[in-house]
Amino acid sequence: MSQEKKTDITPQDENPENIPAEARNTAEYAATNENIAGNSAFAAGGAADESGAAENTVEGENTPAAEGACENVHPAEESTGENVQPAAHSPAQMQTAQPPKKKHRWVLNVLLIVVIALGLYSLFGISGEITEGEGMSFAEAMNSVSLSGALLLLAVIVGIMVVDCLKFCIVNKAVIGRVRPVVAIKTSFLGKFYDGVTPFSTGGQPMQIYYMTTKGVNVSDSSAVVLIRYFGSIFAFTVIGAVFMILGVSLGYIDNVGVGKTLLMVCGWVGLAVNLILPIFIAFFVFFPKLANTLTTWFINVGVKLRIVKNKEKVMAKALKIVDDFVTSFKIIVKKPVHLILFLICCFASDFLIFSVPFFVMNALSCDVHGMFFMIISLNVFATFGVSFIPTPGNSGVVEGMGVLAFNVAAGAALAWSVFFWRFSVYYIYILIGVVMTVIDLIVKNIKSKKTVKNE
Repeated sequence: MSQEKKTDITPQDENPENIPAEARNTAEYAATNENIAGNSAFAAGGAADESGAAENTVEGENTPAAEGACENVHPAEESTGENVQPAAHSPAQMQTAQPPKKKHRWVLNVLLIVVIALGLYSLFGISGEITEGEGMSFAEAMNSVSLSGALLLLAVIVGIMVVDCLKFCIVNKAVIGRVRPVVAIKTSFLGKFYDGVTPFSTGGQPMQIYYMTTKGVNVSDSSAVVLIRYFGSIFAFTVIGAVFMILGVSLGYIDNVGVGKTLLMVCGWVGLAVNLILPIFIAFFVFFPKLANTLTTWFINVGVKLRIVKNKEKVMAKALKIVDDFVTSFKIIVKKPVHLILFLICCFASDFLIFSVPFFVMNALSCDVHGMFFMIISLNVFATFGVSFIPTPGNSGVVEGMGVLAFNVAAGAALAWSVFFWRFSVYYIYILIGVVMTVIDLIVKNIKSKKTVKNE
């Protein structure tokens, strides 16, 4: 390889003279990234296990990546015109994350269509029962739209997208020393799209890691970026959820729900408990490692006796690997407090805006929601957590019905359309954006292929 002048030096360069001072002063940084490269549960294994993703959804696909070849990743030129020469990496870092497989992809596509159709059916069916057939028609709903309310709703939707992209920009700066806004934006939307089309939202992180490797970010750094963003989002999601569920009970917000109050409360608290498992599990290993190991071993042994767990050593190793991935990833950003604070602000702002979307939808439809801002957020939290353990893509087929039960207290005759536009704002819109991105990537790829053939 010819020795070209490097325009950017990453903290993983093996030449000490090329390492930034802040990275040189942090002795653990290299070990941290090496650990993530070797241990990441998502990068090497998780990406290969996902069946719902397609290589055509990302730019710069290379057959060596699909074949699992170990080689340096050459960064592609971004729209800013940057041309970055990769630095030398260890074998673990040089490995490119494999793209998710296409096996049984059609099954997931059919499942997605079915659950969305089921969700829409339950939405209008349940809302019709509650409103006793007096709900608004589509024309009536459109006539009731307030222009100022619609613009405010649009601003909230765009704000959610911008803040999520900022999460990746901040973490990129902390981990690789560069913001890379173009990569951050597409990484964000890819994650939203693949989370929305895979059961339990498991497809987003593997695809984000794979995409980042195709843009010149090595596996260890891309894994760290995605894991930090994921854990930060989960932390903010559960904290906001716990706060508003407690407020919902203590201030009597949940008492305003007529039909389905008990269902909302029970499912909501169960969902919160399920979502707290991962943060508590990791925190326990950080602060009480010996006790955590003992308890984990005990639970796994119980699973073996109940014949739920088949391979005790494998399950234990996987659990410890998950903890190690998160801990080693967060060590990177914890050493940069400014980045950490900005990142956490974005995480809390993003989830707060997401939970407030139903209020702005009802406001746009001219519903009388004066003084109901925090109540509607609380009810949305109960509905969202109440279906968070449902395995269908985007919790579709169930969340619409829960939304009808939660928002009946405020939406009135606009109930069905309030729930529909809420789901569109936080779910369907990302599916549409993902489809558009896929089509554009296919067109760009075909144009590049034709130019290559013509030049040859």
